[in-house]
Amino acid sequence: MYTVEFEKDSCVVTVLSDKDEFEDIEMIIGETGNVFLRQYQEYKDEYDVIAIGYDQLLDIVSSVNSPEGMFRIVRKDTI
Repeated sequence: MYTVEFEKDSCVVTVLSDKDEFEDIEMIIGETGNVFLRQYQEYKDEYDVIAIGYDQLLDIVSSVNSPEGMFRIVRKDTI
């Protein structure tokens, strides 16, 4: 299950563990293309944070259904 919230300058996606095995993951996509993935770690009482680019996020999403190999996504500019 996941939620999507639109903020003033970002989109926040929160992904919940269906079986409550893991902490929620928040993905914050900023208007400049910065993407932050964070997950709260109770034992540290803080978030682990990863910063990636939007193109890297697209590569991750595309990789889920890819066979073994090396791939490059070519984005088309839309009008």
